[in-house]
Amino acid sequence: MNKEEFIKLTFEDKTEFLWKYAEIVSEKVYYECNITLFLLDGFYVEVFYNRILNEIVGINIQESDQILYEYVKDLDLKEIEKLLH
Repeated sequence: MNKEEFIKLTFEDKTEFLWKYAEIVSEKVYYECNITLFLLDGFYVEVFYNRILNEIVGINIQESDQILYEYVKDLDLKEIEKLLH
């Protein structure tokens, strides 16, 4: 599926399609939202889940080349080193 086809899907169909066919790349927390980054057929999609409302409040195609940096910039590599030793 390409971006244009994905954009045309309903909100519910986008959610279902992502869970079935996309790959979870990373997650982060931003205020009351959990944001999950998915990779779908060569493009990235962010899903915003509001923990207080207990619902998905947004699904956005991410166009930025820097999006992966936003998910790893605060990663503590010391924790990974502990797992490797």
